[in-house]
Amino acid sequence: GNCGIVGLALAASLYGDFGLSAGGLLLGVVIISYNALSVVVLTAYQPSQATSWGRILGDIGRNPLILAVVVAVPFAWSGLQLPNWLMTSGDYFASLTLPLALICIGGTLSLSAMRNDRKLAISASVMKMVTLPVLCTFAAWLAGFEGRELGLMFLFFASPTAAASFVMVKALGGNDRLAANIVALTTLMASVTVTAGVFVLRTMGVA
Repeated sequence: GNCGIVGLALAASLYGDFGLSAGGLLLGVVIISYNALSVVVLTAYQPSQATSWGRILGDIGRNPLILAVVVAVPFAWSGLQLPNWLMTSGDYFASLTLPLALICIGGTLSLSAMRNDRKLAISASVMKMVTLPVLCTFAAWLAGFEGRELGLMFLFFASPTAAASFVMVKALGGNDRLAANIVALTTLMASVTVTAGVFVLRTMGVA
């Protein structure tokens, strides 16, 4: 899920400082778990290559998103403040990340691949944007989460597929065109599904 850009931005917009701080903590866990599991699945199903735990662990250890979280944790624990110029430069790069990634993915989209794989792309997108958010948010509510915490979890569950997944699929020899189509479809669906989900939670008075 695109939790780092879409999920965290929505959390900050809806819940202010709480959404930003709690979402930042949740983001670290989500990035590591999502990317580790993604590497396991993509490596296990990589064609014509033997799968071994050594190779899987090596791919996980070289994942740039996981490395970024690991490097950032000591700074968060120590309370060390980075220079303002570095933070400003980082903010500029962060604001460019999603638009540039979507432009690159848009250039990779294939209408023929969309037609050939439309059932798989649509079913995967519906699973990501509708089925999983509903089931996971309901499970979180049953587990005792409510209010801002439940709303925050829904936003992370309902975030569209991350643009980084396309890069990872391509690097590990998967179906990158299908991955690009799923990123595009879920990003388009997010404006409807996320808004509808927040409306339903607010109407029910649980978030």
